[in-house]
Amino acid sequence: MNAYCIIVDSRLMASRLPRCLATLKSAIQRFPGRVEIRVVSEEDSPRLARLSQRFGARFEAIPQASVGARGNEAVQRSPGEALVFPAPRGKLADDWLNSADALLSRQHWDAVLFQPSDTTLPRGLVRLWRTTPSPGTLCVQRGWFERIGGFDPALDETACQDLVTRLRACQARVLELPL
Repeated sequence: MNAYCIIVDSRLMASRLPRCLATLKSAIQRFPGRVEIRVVSEEDSPRLARLSQRFGARFEAIPQASVGARGNEAVQRSPGEALVFPAPRGKLADDWLNSADALLSRQHWDAVLFQPSDTTLPRGLVRLWRTTPSPGTLCVQRGWFERIGGFDPALDETACQDLVTRLRACQARVLELPL
């Protein structure tokens, strides 16, 4: 199994951060010593530090203005072989990390994208809800992340979608799975 670093940007998660961390805590418990969760914010916050610690995550203040720049800095500071960037509105199944690990470990795939399901929204609201594309939860091999230069540091909410687009353009094997 790969060593995973899950990077959660507090600005993207906003009020969903506690729920996200509670879900990710099970990944730490199922794979002790192999999963690290890092919560990043552009400024120091004792409240976020306490919240992160309560769920077994590490809090880091990274004074960069954009999600892309903070994500790149967090990756540089992390030791993981595989990187995970949770979707702001996505809900992960209990066995998502098992699936990601099986697909990434055998070198069949360079990245796995867990697409959020819109079945909870009425049909007419789906089009209104997504004003920008949400790529879902992305699991990517560190080598590919570094090969394409990481996130575009100028991008904010669309940084992950841009990364997925560039991975595909560079012929990375990206598998999309519905949640």
